[in-house]
Order: sequence, then structure tokens, then C-alpha cells
Amino acid sequence: MVPSRPWPELLIAWSLCSLGFGAGCLPPDEPAKKPTPVNVDAQNLIHTWIVSDHILGKGASVTPTEAEGFHGRTIEISAEGYTSPWQGTCEEASRTKRPRKLAEVIDELEMSPSAEGEATSFGLTTSVLEYRLSCNDRRKPPPLLVFVSSGKAMTCFNGVCYLMKPF
Repeated sequence: MVPSRPWPELLIAWSLCSLGFGAGCLPPDEPAKKPTPVNVDAQNLIHTWIVSDHILGKGASVTPTEAEGFHGRTIEISAEGYTSPWQGTCEEASRTKRPRKLAEVIDELEMSPSAEGEATSFGLTTSVLEYRLSCNDRRKPPPLLVFVSSGKAMTCFNGVCYLMKPF
């Protein structure tokens, strides 16, 4: 009895696979991964924002020099919460969004008539998205309002609106 030698058959199979013959020789390709859907809110709002300028309102409780002291400060907004120089840190915030007209916001905040021009010169458009972030993990802090358009943002506190850009 002659022992069988599988080597010639294996050598032939390996040769065919390495030359591209025989579709079943290679492991199957992974299915193409679907791209993650773009979250528009995340693109608009979730950033570290840096205060670049300010607009004083009629009833501002700070001086222009004090308002300038916030230039360079940051507001960090994440998917879960935020950190702000005015409201502090909130690890869990609910969020609402609504479209607004910048002129309506300026009027509601009792800013000077030139405030809309200052905000649009900074880069905000006449239509903004108002995001209201309400902290769920602390006892009734004031909500953080952020008005966003064209990659720029504005938040207001104590009669001053701070103009921000992504950090």
C-alpha cells in the first residue's frame, strides 16, 4: 500500500488561488460600512466657543471694560451638557431649538438698534437658530441660550451679548 500524498493537490489549489483563479479561495470582503448620518445640531452647536466680541445692552450690569474681560473665555457645549463662565458646568442638559429672526432677538433683549448691524458684521445672519440648554442635574440654574448661524454664535448674560466663534 502506497501512502497518499496530498501535496500536489494542495500545491495546485494554492497556485490557482494566488493567481486569482477560484473566487472562493479568499475570505469574503466585509460589507461596505454605511456613513454615519450627519447630525446638523452637532455641527451647529457642539463646539468649544470662544468669546471674540460683545455688544452692551441698555440695561447692562457690567461696564464695557468688564465685558471685555470675557474676551478669550470659552463656552464648551458637548452632546450631553455644557460649561459656561456664567452658568457653570452642567453635565446633563436638555435642549430645545427654534428658528428666530436676529432682529426679533435683539429687540427682545432690549439691545440698541445698532446691535443687529454689529452682530451681522461679526458674521451672524438675519436668521438664527436659538438653542435653549436647560440643566437637568442642578437645581434651577438659568438656561444657557445660544443663537447660532453661519458658524458663529451669540449668548447673552446680564444685558451683554457675547459674540463667539469656534475655538
